[in-house]
Amino acid sequence: MSKPVLRIKNLCKSFDKSAVLKGVSFDVHPSEVIVVIGSSGTGKSTMLKCLNLLHRPDSGQIFLEDEEITAAAANEDKVRQQMGMVFQEFNLFNHLSVLNNVAIGMVKVLGVPSAQAAQKAMKELERVGMAEHSDKYPAQLSGGQKQRVGIARALGMNPKVMLFDEPTSALDPELTGEVLAVMQKLAGEGMTMVIVSHEMGFAREVADRVIFMENGTIEEQGTPDQIFGNPKSLRTREFLSVISRLESA
Repeated sequence: MSKPVLRIKNLCKSFDKSAVLKGVSFDVHPSEVIVVIGSSGTGKSTMLKCLNLLHRPDSGQIFLEDEEITAAAANEDKVRQQMGMVFQEFNLFNHLSVLNNVAIGMVKVLGVPSAQAAQKAMKELERVGMAEHSDKYPAQLSGGQKQRVGIARALGMNPKVMLFDEPTSALDPELTGEVLAVMQKLAGEGMTMVIVSHEMGFAREVADRVIFMENGTIEEQGTPDQIFGNPKSLRTREFLSVISRLESA
């Protein structure tokens, strides 16, 4: 197996003396798509935010390729450039056009000349099916379109890993599919991704590995067939049973 692009070792994080992560460990390999599932409040989003240092873990280590990014001397800004993050909310600049929303990070952070950044931004907008909306402003877009712009913005930084924190949770159901289709396309292109999601159908179809988190730990992980077809943990079975009833209601 190829060398991991990300290694997470015994990650722990507490807020106000409440332990949220209790020793999370896993590797992420190049071009691997990992979907993290579990009930709300089990530490999934906190874990994801620790990966690009939006939250500093209390203990444990994270390695991006051969660099320990949890080391005291690690450059947080450089780390975030290498790990694209797509949030539940879109976080676009309302006063900038779609094109400039994608280009601005390349100009301000990477120092790319404006004309070159605009060219790259258009390429990424084409990649997510938003090129025809490049001159529009966020207020003129649907939620699904805004999220696709957010994905293009993250891709513009040429990340080694893409992190998605429940990217469809703020969308109406009819808009969810267009965002998931873009993520599926990225998976097909070989993008390395760690995705926190409640979209079980997407996890079954696209994930190389599914991680089920419970109470701040990894309860179980495996292929989609293993997790959805033959889960070993009683808690995993209970969770999936509830999800199945909700989906069929």
